[in-house]
Amino acid sequence: MIIFLYVMDSLRPDFLSCYGYGKETSPHIDRLAQEGVVFTQAFAQSTWTRPSGASLLTAVYPSTHGVMTLEDFLSPSVPTLQEHLKENGFTTVAISAMGNIAPYFGFGKAFDLFVELYKEESVIRRRHKVRKRSVGWENHFKVETEEVPIPTSEDINQFLFPFLKQHRQDDLFFLIWSIDTHDPFFHRDPTVTRFAPPSNEISWPKDVELTDPGGLHRLKTLYEDMIYYNDYQIGNLVAMLNELEMYDETLMIVTGDHGESFGEHGIKSHANFPFDEQIKIPLILKFPKAQYKGRIADLVQHIDVTPTVLDYLKMGRQHTVMQGKSLLPLITDGVPVNGAIFAETQVSRSVPGYLALRTEGYKYIEMKPEKFVFQRSVTTMIATVCRRMRKYRWLYSIREDPAENANVFSQKREIAEQFQSLMRGMRRENEKVRKTRSVRRKNELEDADVAKQLKGLGYLE
Repeated sequence: MIIFLYVMDSLRPDFLSCYGYGKETSPHIDRLAQEGVVFTQAFAQSTWTRPSGASLLTAVYPSTHGVMTLEDFLSPSVPTLQEHLKENGFTTVAISAMGNIAPYFGFGKAFDLFVELYKEESVIRRRHKVRKRSVGWENHFKVETEEVPIPTSEDINQFLFPFLKQHRQDDLFFLIWSIDTHDPFFHRDPTVTRFAPPSNEISWPKDVELTDPGGLHRLKTLYEDMIYYNDYQIGNLVAMLNELEMYDETLMIVTGDHGESFGEHGIKSHANFPFDEQIKIPLILKFPKAQYKGRIADLVQHIDVTPTVLDYLKMGRQHTVMQGKSLLPLITDGVPVNGAIFAETQVSRSVPGYLALRTEGYKYIEMKPEKFVFQRSVTTMIATVCRRMRKYRWLYSIREDPAENANVFSQKREIAEQFQSLMRGMRRENEKVRKTRSVRRKNELEDADVAKQLKGLGYLE
């Protein structure tokens, strides 16, 4: 059997045609959707890559596995999907274009092969190189480089296809992490475009003013073409699987690690406030022989993916703590598995973090009021105190206000208090589970190639 967990970084579901987008951005993903199960209310556990990827592979929340900020690494003590599969005879392979998903940060455990595309000489030689842009986060790491190459999903296929041909008789698990839909925005291949005029121009969301409708439109059309390009390469992957007579035996999971903001709520890019445009993600499961099909509107989340795969393979959880739930009862019998979804995000321990609890009717968001770093700078201390004094709780009525524009915390205080109580219970449970695990932190990024790649994507100064 072959399992693909294919993650398209920063992918919003409402930009995919199979999720109702008005343009045909994803014809090949659409065909996977027709042959599989589409979850229309799926959510990530964070608004940025590293904690989101860790939750996807471990089936626990970020504050449980401990990967919350740029300083955090995934501990070897936390069981992962690839670890379970390897123990049950699968050959495990990861191909990553994203430096946040790297062995250096703890993601390499139990993979027989881990390809870091940004380190491959063939990729470095031929790929578009970009200059780093500041995102305004704390200056954690110094990186002496000006330009870095951006690997593409075509590079993924070029490393993947030979392995598929060589191991076609094996049980295989592939973690694929593509950054074609991650900023900077540009045509990965100007010959594969549909919505923006073909060019080699590079655009960064933070360089576009919210008051510039033309600039925002350009960003969106580039984003559409970046999806279209990645979709094109997924089509090539599906064609190869069919050529090797492997497609019918493949479980294909397509998702994003988080969303992307295009000016909604005055925000661009990602890794900040957990509005739906940043935590809502696509989730499509194409089962072997198209065993299950349909569209499901119940709430599901990233931490449900690993339990679903293990349940489908009848492997059980092997005494592993998982906070996610198998989606098979929902798929097969319509049994709801989640009354609410929980997300949390914090890029640095020196900036605020946010917790979000979302039901079908409401979303409650709370700023984490503790653990800000008081530095010696008087200005920094004053700014931190001011943050504490600000309003830091929000409640949105999703049914009446799906765009999350009106904070009704004051008007619906009884409901807000119920969410506050649930949130406290979630945090206590996460802390209880986390105490059984050791999470390591580092203050220096010692892998120079990873550091260069993350600088090129704007994560590091």
